[in-house]
Amino acid sequence: MMDHDAIVIGGGPAGLFAATEIAKKGFDVRVLEEHERVGAPDHCAGLLSASGLKRLGLNLPDKVIQNTVSSAKIYAPSGHSITIERGRREAHVIDRRQFDAWLATEAMNIGIDITTNAKASEFVRAGPYNHKIKIRGKIDSELMSHAYIIAEGSRCRLSGSIGLPTVEKSSKYPAFQYEVSGVDIDNEMVEMFYGRNVAPGFFAWIIPLGEKRARVGLASQNQSKLRLDALMRHHNIISKRLEGAKIDRSLGGIVLVGMPITRMTCRNIITVGDAAGMVKATTGGGVIIGGLTARLAGKIIAEYLIREAKTTEIKKYEKQCKSMVFDELRTMYFAQRALSSLSDKGLDSIIKDTANLGLLDVVKSEGDMDLQSRVIRKLLTDPRMVLTGLRAIRYINPFL
Repeated sequence: MMDHDAIVIGGGPAGLFAATEIAKKGFDVRVLEEHERVGAPDHCAGLLSASGLKRLGLNLPDKVIQNTVSSAKIYAPSGHSITIERGRREAHVIDRRQFDAWLATEAMNIGIDITTNAKASEFVRAGPYNHKIKIRGKIDSELMSHAYIIAEGSRCRLSGSIGLPTVEKSSKYPAFQYEVSGVDIDNEMVEMFYGRNVAPGFFAWIIPLGEKRARVGLASQNQSKLRLDALMRHHNIISKRLEGAKIDRSLGGIVLVGMPITRMTCRNIITVGDAAGMVKATTGGGVIIGGLTARLAGKIIAEYLIREAKTTEIKKYEKQCKSMVFDELRTMYFAQRALSSLSDKGLDSIIKDTANLGLLDVVKSEGDMDLQSRVIRKLLTDPRMVLTGLRAIRYINPFL
């Protein structure tokens, strides 16, 4: 006797997208969320592309959107910068707590049962093709369903316990972020700061929230909070941007910079979102691509339930998911690795040549915040970029 048709472990966007696709076909779906409220605590910079939201078919309510930005300024370690602007509103800055809560409300409106304070602790085999899930909460219990979605985030504890690959520890960078008020910044421009003394392996950011508020954060290979605190006090540009600012709250998290895991299904279970490594290595963003692939997982689970098929049908997810996004994610991964291999002089060279040789025109015409492979490949086949790369390659960090 099954308790539900499908159980989704994790009430973040990926879990809710997958659950919604299953429930839309009339199946009984339960979402288990370990925290007291869906969306809290949040661990995200909250910058989502308008095109990505359109791909997901989302029309966000006003309470979710804090600001809209149209351009980005990228700073080299020397302070030299380039500005990317395309003449339109490119991305929304969202309140992730409100965003997740809104997704949860939409899910409940179509009959999905969301249980909070319910920590899925382990799978227990219940026959050759099925499992029970043990739950710790106000009342410990066990539940059983025809299919499961693991959307537990980057810890990968459950997926690892059933023999699925997990996101490599070396691909998990610590991130830290403050929300501040009383800042004097351009409300329509995101700023990104690169450099080995700034954020080795990644970058720092200032994201405007409007009304003289901003998120300032950093992800790096290590010591993200210490580095961010130092930048806010001493960095030539960041310290001036935040002069007199008041810190309203702080939050930490993990940014993923690796490739997706190689296997995402096990019998009647699919792993989605951060747990599967569905994240852009160039920016750490996972809501859009993680959402698109989680929806695919939900559709495949729904088809499996409709047809009462063998669990081998669930393996279709891996092939279809790879076809959908793996080329994109692989291209972004290697682009991130290439940038991370450069010394500060190499990063300076890349950014200066991009501006001086007119390569910004390619970025402006071909760029996409989520599907970046097209612009990366366009740049790699441009003779100007070949020259830029030959100049920058002199500065590959010899210790990497």
